[in-house]
Amino acid sequence: MKRSAGTVLRGLAPIIDERSRILILGTMPGPVALARRQYYGFPGNHFWKVLPAVLGEPAVEAYPARLELLRRHHIALWDVLKTCRREGALDAEIRDGVPNDLPALIAAHPAIGAVFLNGRLAERLYRRWFGGHLHLPVRTLPSTSPAHASQSLDRKIDAWRAILPALTPYRPWC
Repeated sequence: MKRSAGTVLRGLAPIIDERSRILILGTMPGPVALARRQYYGFPGNHFWKVLPAVLGEPAVEAYPARLELLRRHHIALWDVLKTCRREGALDAEIRDGVPNDLPALIAAHPAIGAVFLNGRLAERLYRRWFGGHLHLPVRTLPSTSPAHASQSLDRKIDAWRAILPALTPYRPWC
């Protein structure tokens, strides 16, 4: 039996502004997130639990409040993939990926000083297309996906604290 290649999925527009200091990249939103037009819109994804905990903020449920949390802390969100085929929600099912234009996004937002990758597949895809071309520090963090259940929520929160130094503006002591 021949396996279906899946439907062509189109990602979401980036969440970014001129004050964004870091860029968090996932792979491609799952079907629930795409239907809702919300980053990490699947209720089982830990992203919206991890990020507020790392930032010392209360969790927020309403998507506009979540976007405001990102803006207030100078965090941009996007995905490595612009389009792909996928049957279901698992990243392992992604096929025929086409990358987003990360070089153009970063060039248009020079305050971005670091890239953080949400999981290993985001890392592999990023390195495939942009590994030697974007001259920013890059760090891979544990996936917030419910499919990545090998780490507890508390361990994910601890690991994601790695974003904090990149959010603190440099101020010389003089």
